[in-house]
Amino acid sequence: MIFIITAIAFLVIFTLIVLVHELGHFSAARKFGVKVEEFGLGLPPKAKRLFQDKKKTEYTLNWLPLGGFVRMKGEDSFDKKALKGKDSFAQKPVWQKMIIICAGVTMNVITGFLLLVIVFMLGSSHLTLSENVEQFISTKPNAEIVSQEDLGMLIQEVEAESPASVGEIRKVDFISAIDGQSFASVEEFQDLLRAKSGSEAILSISRRQHKFEATVTPNSEGKIGIALIGPMTYVKLRYSFFDAIGEAGNETARLGGIIVSSVGNLFGSLFHGSLPKDIGGPIKIVQETFYRASSITSLLTFAAALSITLAIFNILPIPALDGGRLLFLIFEAFLRKKISPSLEAKIHGIGYVLLLGLILIISWQDIFG
Repeated sequence: MIFIITAIAFLVIFTLIVLVHELGHFSAARKFGVKVEEFGLGLPPKAKRLFQDKKKTEYTLNWLPLGGFVRMKGEDSFDKKALKGKDSFAQKPVWQKMIIICAGVTMNVITGFLLLVIVFMLGSSHLTLSENVEQFISTKPNAEIVSQEDLGMLIQEVEAESPASVGEIRKVDFISAIDGQSFASVEEFQDLLRAKSGSEAILSISRRQHKFEATVTPNSEGKIGIALIGPMTYVKLRYSFFDAIGEAGNETARLGGIIVSSVGNLFGSLFHGSLPKDIGGPIKIVQETFYRASSITSLLTFAAALSITLAIFNILPIPALDGGRLLFLIFEAFLRKKISPSLEAKIHGIGYVLLLGLILIISWQDIFG
């Protein structure tokens, strides 16, 4: 039941983010006089025609409840009449078509930024070494301290085929106690483990605000195959509206850099025939939705990161994505000649199949990896 509720929450969040993206395309198209033939909620096949507005845009409800789409006159069309109409996407200047294509990505970045403004106003959580809490707070003179929470030791690495890897322990989990006994340093943690060599030890773990216990058996050296740092503390800070804007801008840039780096690692790994273990698909995103659902600020932060991720991924110069379409427009601008619609459609079709395959591979890793 919990999984179903979480999956529904993910679908709602993802659909809203995609609809914001499509609203960007829709608004820009209307601005430049391009006829929007259909604005769909969900993906085809069509379930129901909802209504038609004064500009003859048809609003539809579709059977696949994931995101939405905008269908513009003259885009991905072979109909000569549609391609030649004054209100056709194909007949607009290249610069206008570029703006229309980039409008969705722009809306996602703006949405992510606005969500982060709300997060910083409500109270954002920051992770820092417990010994550096006072120093960290001193660097945020405009912030109001909402709360502090000691989390224990942060797991930086989990060795493959180690006692820890066999259990439920994962990288970025926190350990706060062994058999109910807390510890204040890595050395104390190691001493407690050595005392349990060859016998079971119960670790108190927290992951994304969810607490549970994991049973491990340290080897003869009293090790379970993890690297720790800490102890760590979460500090929750609240900002005024104008300070929140500045903090949200910095966080948007920081998240963008992390996402660009992650995407680079993904395609670099694919080039070498492998897939990064920390890359997640739909299944992992549903799991992350579950972990974040207990806190409104965590859920909003996750939604902001998802929106920014969608923007960055969509602007990549890959066929079937907005970045791929933008690349064709750049070629058109330099060559001063329109690319064959049939050729472009075939290339985008190949890109779509490859992306679908990548999603399936990542999903397979989420389930069985």
